[in-house]
Amino acid sequence: MKDSSHERIEAMPLLEAMTESVLVTTTDLDSPGPSIVYVNPAFERMTGWAKEEVIGKSPRVLQGKKTEHSVFIDLRERLVKGIPWFGQTMNYRKDGSEFVMEWSIVPIENESGEIHRYLAVQRDVSKRVTMEHDLAAARSKERKWFRQLEKTNRKLNETNLEQLRTLNLFTKYVPETVIKKGLAAHGGSLFHGEKLEIVALFCDMRGFTSISEELNPDAIVKMLNTYYEMMAEVVATHGGTVAQFVGDEIFAVFGAPVPIRDCVGSALRCALAMVERLKDINTKVADVIGRDIRVGIGMNFGPVIAGKLGSEERLSYSVIGDTVNTAKRIEALANNERNTILIGESIFTHARHLVRTQDLPAMPLKDKKTDVKIYEVIGLRVDSVMEYDAG
Repeated sequence: MKDSSHERIEAMPLLEAMTESVLVTTTDLDSPGPSIVYVNPAFERMTGWAKEEVIGKSPRVLQGKKTEHSVFIDLRERLVKGIPWFGQTMNYRKDGSEFVMEWSIVPIENESGEIHRYLAVQRDVSKRVTMEHDLAAARSKERKWFRQLEKTNRKLNETNLEQLRTLNLFTKYVPETVIKKGLAAHGGSLFHGEKLEIVALFCDMRGFTSISEELNPDAIVKMLNTYYEMMAEVVATHGGTVAQFVGDEIFAVFGAPVPIRDCVGSALRCALAMVERLKDINTKVADVIGRDIRVGIGMNFGPVIAGKLGSEERLSYSVIGDTVNTAKRIEALANNERNTILIGESIFTHARHLVRTQDLPAMPLKDKKTDVKIYEVIGLRVDSVMEYDAG
């Protein structure tokens, strides 16, 4: 930028009228540095310094403890080469108040082409910087909120997946009707005591003690889990509910927690299917136990009390009553040498049209005053596919 008398005459009114602060200094870049030779009215308004107070002083009069001096690191190099310089840092008004100043400094050349002045155009950008800071803080807060939201969503998804896995596992053993009742109960009738008519079915693995004595713990667990899973699937398929796994025994009920149509027929078909499923189970565990699993199944039909039993820390849905006890005792009479399904008179009365049976002698049962009539189920009368080889 060249300086001439004609240009000075026309430039001065322009500088005086500018709304942006203008400051002109000497070119002394060595210590103690340049001094101010001109400021316009906008400078006075922005800084609070009068022209007479700063003429001859260093521009450093605007600096203070928060001025970032590193912004000036390339100032000398650029100005010496005649290249404009741009910067922004904290400056101070005459009253000591802070403001963020953004400014550009350009060399002014004389008629000989020599740099003999530096002209600085200055702007108070405090509001803009505050807005940028607030915006950055808001964005940071937003990012933090989004991270927290993502974390919460991840936890929620993990919880949902865990609940889904639990529900999927639950549905393997419990019919959909039972699940729907539980979800609809909201802590209500599902866990209230109620009297129901059900079939209690006990399925016991014969010879388990001798089998377990020959296996290591891992093999026992593998064998039992295979047995439980495949048998529980059969129970659920026929509308039953696995009430308990106890050792090598499965206790299932038909008609609780939700009454089902023809619980006797469902239980009988389930028992026959469980014996049939043993073929698949034995195939799967043959390399583990080296022998076939045999089961004894006992069933009884009658009234029970059903509901929540336990403590606040550990609850279970249970059915209790003589019907259950009798079913267990009937199961204990089953032949240990072959797969056997035994039923009492209560089931036979309801299902004599459905199954083919073999009469067994009346047998004494604990807590029964008279001997109890027992029947061995051979197969279904109308569905030969479900017959099984009791040998």
